[in-house]
Amino acid sequence: MRAFTLLVLVFASTCWAADDTKSWQHPEQITYETLKAWHKAGGLQGYFWPKEHVADLNDDHINEVFLGVSGYGRGMTYALFTKTQKGWILLCDEVEGSHHDFEVLPKKHGQWHDFKGLAPNGRGGLFEFIYSWDGKQYVQKSSREITEKELIGE
Repeated sequence: MRAFTLLVLVFASTCWAADDTKSWQHPEQITYETLKAWHKAGGLQGYFWPKEHVADLNDDHINEVFLGVSGYGRGMTYALFTKTQKGWILLCDEVEGSHHDFEVLPKKHGQWHDFKGLAPNGRGGLFEFIYSWDGKQYVQKSSREITEKELIGE
């Protein structure tokens, strides 16, 4: 009977727990300002991946900013923004990444460099995502799995 009572109490406390929807449900409108405010208010607080990365993708010596939109077990989805005289502009609303920095690649389309995102694959290797500028926004050009053997050179 004691075990049953304990089980009921644990279940009841779980049901009455505070709603943490705000910590994982991103704002309806994805803008630089709404995501920064959401992060400050506790958005993505349960994830240990960085909520923000930076990289200069157009050689203007001003970093573009990747802001976390959603997290999952092995990585995070980011939105990518650039700062203009008119404010922050969304360049892509879905970029895959993790704790690895985004790598700027030498190849360019227009003024924008391709870049690479990495996420652990859970088997000792990585998933690699390549993004390219299509004239209007960044799009995922390719993805592949890099095995553990490839990483260690076997």
